[in-house]
Amino acid sequence: MKREVQTFIDAVADDQLEHFTAETTQAKFFADPDGTMAPLAAFIRQQIGADKLAQAELKLTDTEASVRLEMSVINLPLQDTKTIGKIMETNEERDLNVYAVIETPDINASGLRIDALAPATTYVDQAEIADQSLHDWLGLQIEKLQAAETNKEETDVKKK
Repeated sequence: MKREVQTFIDAVADDQLEHFTAETTQAKFFADPDGTMAPLAAFIRQQIGADKLAQAELKLTDTEASVRLEMSVINLPLQDTKTIGKIMETNEERDLNVYAVIETPDINASGLRIDALAPATTYVDQAEIADQSLHDWLGLQIEKLQAAETNKEETDVKKK
């Protein structure tokens, strides 16, 4: 699945994306990351099959965190598409990839982590491998968030 870079930028700017949003709590997400993300992965696969651009978001309602699956030509969050035209040739045709994105102040200094999971066609054709990549990625992010939570508890000064 490919898109010309400028066509991709224009489509995102005009919100010509299919959107899916789900909500859960942090505890439920930590307890069953694969289960909570499964509807998002299924939605993205459905949109790839229909040759549509898409973004799926899981909001953690009791924290400032969200986890997304996004289709893009580069590893930048979709809200940063203006930057794409500055760093890529806009008349080139590029493969679309599926990216995993987590946004929360506790993940790192920038509050954002984005990683490629697979090219869009591979995300459908080799779903089991793509799901394992997402599983591994989610595990790493949850470890970081749990460590940040533990570190906060240990370093915060207790008020009387």
